Amino acid sequence: MIKFYPVDNGDTVLIKVDKTTIQIDANIRNNEDCYDVMEDLLGELSTDGEGRYHLDLFMLTHPDEDHCRGIDTNYYLGDPDYYSDDDLEDELVIIDELMVTPMLFSDATSTPAKALKKEANRRRKLWDEDSPAKNKVGNRLVIIGYDGGKKYDNVPSYIPGDTIKKVNGKTMTLIEFFVHSPFKDSLVEGRAESEKNLTSIVMQARFKKDSRDTNPSALYLFGGDADHYIWEEIQDQSSAHGNDEKLDFDIFLAPHHCSWTYFNDVPYKKGETDEPVESSKDLIKDHKLKGSVIIASSKQIKDDDDNPPHYPAKKEYVKLIGSDKFISLAEEPDSKKPKPVVYEVTSSGFQRKDKNQQTGSAGAAIGSSGTSGRKSTYGSK
Repeated sequence: MIKFYPVDNGDTVLIKVDKTTIQIDANIRNNEDCYDVMEDLLGELSTDGEGRYHLDLFMLTHPDEDHCRGIDTNYYLGDPDYYSDDDLEDELVIIDELMVTPMLFSDATSTPAKALKKEANRRRKLWDEDSPAKNKVGNRLVIIGYDGGKKYDNVPSYIPGDTIKKVNGKTMTLIEFFVHSPFKDSLVEGRAESEKNLTSIVMQARFKKDSRDTNPSALYLFGGDADHYIWEEIQDQSSAHGNDEKLDFDIFLAPHHCSWTYFNDVPYKKGETDEPVESSKDLIKDHKLKGSVIIASSKQIKDDDDNPPHYPAKKEYVKLIGSDKFISLAEEPDSKKPKPVVYEVTSSGFQRKDKNQQTGSAGAAIGSSGTSGRKSTYGSK
């Protein structure tokens, strides 16, 4: 199962495979005007013998606040041996394994990012000291990407081109992640905005319905706030290394909350919209599979000057994917009271399962290996 929470401009995605829970980013706002993400999440998580909630993996694509908001107030950050009765009463979630980029250690500016940086440093120290506690649930740490200073050599890490098959000490048979980014700094110099965006984790999640299946039945492509320069380099690197199919998708999470930065630079004046770069259009045209959808995790998209979400960006996505295949989380099932959009992995692809799904194509399977146009062979690297 994969669940997309309506959190305005931000990302919060939950993946459940058997009993393993994986959360990608957090934008958890504690007010009455928004969907109660934590109440829903607690209903999805398992508890241990002491009644403590556990999340197998929290993956932070990058340390912007709208990707880690609420992590410091709803999750337990610290040595799990010191989890207290007060923490239990507050229902703080223990993060068994934390996955971050080296950027967190140098560019944490918001309160939740600083708290997560402190926690990542605590866990990193266990690895540096080769402590027996480093592999204990609540202490595990994984680094995604390069570190020029070689400060994190002791910590388990993955770089672009690697495939992640282990989560929280368990080898997964029904899901794996192919790492596309972050790259070495020298590979990508341009940024779509005047202020440099943080380089995000970009991955393709590959789901199987049965461990005996040779090919995945459903593909999810996501990349935080990665801009069009990053996506172009990803396509170049994928082609150079024979990994083009690692960009195929059944679900694509629109980068940076449906911002124009996926299509071209900003800012620009209204009425003087830059044309989308060809590489961004090509990625969608070349890698969408039959029935594929694009999901925008943003506030309601209106015809105004906001960015993100950006109305011209939505128009471009609709041109490329079709109006019935563009899903705005702020408007499901309606804009007054949005609820999570949920897909289940079946043998014929993703099947939309949330109770508020629209009739017709919204409930149809996407990514069927028999009808989607999926390639008959699928590379292992």
